[in-house]
Amino acid sequence: MVRGIQSFHPFVLLVYYVLIIIGLMLYQHPLFLLGALFLIGTFNYILDKGRELKKWGFMIGMMSTLIILLTPIFNRRGNQILFHLFDQPIMLEAVIQGIMIASTLVGILAIFVTFNIVLTPDKLLYLFSKVLPQWALLTMLSMRFVPLLIRKVKEMMNIQQVKGLAINQGSVHKRAKNGMQIMQMLLTNALEDSIQAADSMSARGYGLQKRSNYKAFKMKSKDWLTLGYLMGFAIILLFGWAKGDGVLQLEPVLETIMFSGSEYIYFITWLFLIGFPILTEGKEVIHWKYYQWKM
Repeated sequence: MVRGIQSFHPFVLLVYYVLIIIGLMLYQHPLFLLGALFLIGTFNYILDKGRELKKWGFMIGMMSTLIILLTPIFNRRGNQILFHLFDQPIMLEAVIQGIMIASTLVGILAIFVTFNIVLTPDKLLYLFSKVLPQWALLTMLSMRFVPLLIRKVKEMMNIQQVKGLAINQGSVHKRAKNGMQIMQMLLTNALEDSIQAADSMSARGYGLQKRSNYKAFKMKSKDWLTLGYLMGFAIILLFGWAKGDGVLQLEPVLETIMFSGSEYIYFITWLFLIGFPILTEGKEVIHWKYYQWKM
């Protein structure tokens, strides 16, 4: 039985991710972004111990480092000069802006990692099959076959290496020849799998009449309550953003990073919105520990 965050209706999960991505782009404040990164990282750890996020770790780290280093070089707007680099001033405001841009992109990429785990292909097909049926089918097939092809390539490379046909040894001509052989085998295998998939769909009567859903997702009471929970916090955060809270003013005068007044309220609301999956998973852990204690 599916529990935790994955037990909610796909539409509720989609609304959550849309709100988080919009919030990451709107709330440009270092403390807001730092809290978001911490909770998103915790969410990744709860789902799969951070294994999928580690696969993207190098790319995310390189991207954020380049943004932090390049933004002060190309952005010279500001009043507070930190130092000069090749006779060009490096502004404190530009450094802070680079950190916030990098944090925003890291947060969006990290939340997309959980998106691929929580919103499985069957849920995406359910959400978009009636609106964009062809796009939904192609997306589901892509999400299915791309990891399959990557796994096939690794298996073929290992087999060829045992036969002495590795692509990382020998001359350039030999490595290129071995690589082309692997690509030929991969394409042949992909064509065979596509023919089998087409025959299987034809045997099941695909396209003969109006398609029926093989798995139904129904909105339950907890889904409606959760949707109200998310939308309520989103309205509060939108109101706060319209007032200018949660957005660090860099120019013409750099504001203090510390909170003042109602920003505390919007910060706590922001944390509760992002931390909804953590609260859900934590509740499941408490229930499990309670049942173990009772037994």
